[in-house]
Amino acid sequence: MKKLPFIIVFDIDHAIIGNVLTVIEEWHLIRYIYNVCKKKGINAKCPLPVLMDFQDELKNGLLRPNTKDFITFCNKKFKNAEVFLYTNSSYSWTNGGLGTNIEKALKIKINRPFFTRENSLTIGKSLANTYPIMMKSLAKRYPSLKDENVCEYVLQNRLIFIDDIADNIIQYKGRQLVCPRYNFWNKYDVYDRLLTKYKIAPEIFDDKDILNYLHENDILVYNANGNEFQKNKEYIAIEKAYRVIREELTRKQEIADANGKAVVGTDTYFNNLIKELSKKKISDEVLTDKNIEMINGKLLSRGTA
Repeated sequence: MKKLPFIIVFDIDHAIIGNVLTVIEEWHLIRYIYNVCKKKGINAKCPLPVLMDFQDELKNGLLRPNTKDFITFCNKKFKNAEVFLYTNSSYSWTNGGLGTNIEKALKIKINRPFFTRENSLTIGKSLANTYPIMMKSLAKRYPSLKDENVCEYVLQNRLIFIDDIADNIIQYKGRQLVCPRYNFWNKYDVYDRLLTKYKIAPEIFDDKDILNYLHENDILVYNANGNEFQKNKEYIAIEKAYRVIREELTRKQEIADANGKAVVGTDTYFNNLIKELSKKKISDEVLTDKNIEMINGKLLSRGTA
């Protein structure tokens, strides 16, 4: 039998990772400070224009539990598992750290390119646009993919698209496994992170443009050179304490709203998916649209969030 890939296409946000707003906030701030330092010739310790590193966040819950276990399972059951990422995030963010951080955390090789909003249409994600690129990327390892009939067979029988938004692909909707939205959010003090992790000199934050950027983006910092809010130490302390309490209450409310179902931090979706795919009625060679429909019905009814 010809060697064929089993293709797993993952959406990113809320599918295999949780809420990355704080990470993005940090990423934009580093880029902004770097540009200010370069423009003004600031000689103090400035951040370098390096790729983002948020491995700690991914390891501490941002990466959906058992994602790698699921990929390993697919490679064992269906053979030749090949992973692609397809997000509606921007090209610059996805290729500027998001994709490579996920790859590093999973400790597997993810195929290139990373597909982004630039590959999508206004009405949704497009496998018609991306699938031919996938085939080209895999053709060296799977020579049979040079045959269009084989490519069509793989598309219809050995490809799954995992996304938390139902019907998020325009074509081949029967290939989508709809996962519950993964909402884990590891909030942290971005200003403190820049000082401790990136060793940015504190005096850089005396710059008026940087202080204004922090205020406009609601990033708390105490600084005597800042505006009335930023140079009020008591206000900054109270606001930070309020945000910690608000986060704790928000997490408690999420648990209460789950009504006893799996909650953020105890996600079981991929474990449950492995159990369903392990059943004897699921072939080791093909995964049909009917199989996918059945699995969607079972797992979504459990409310595994």
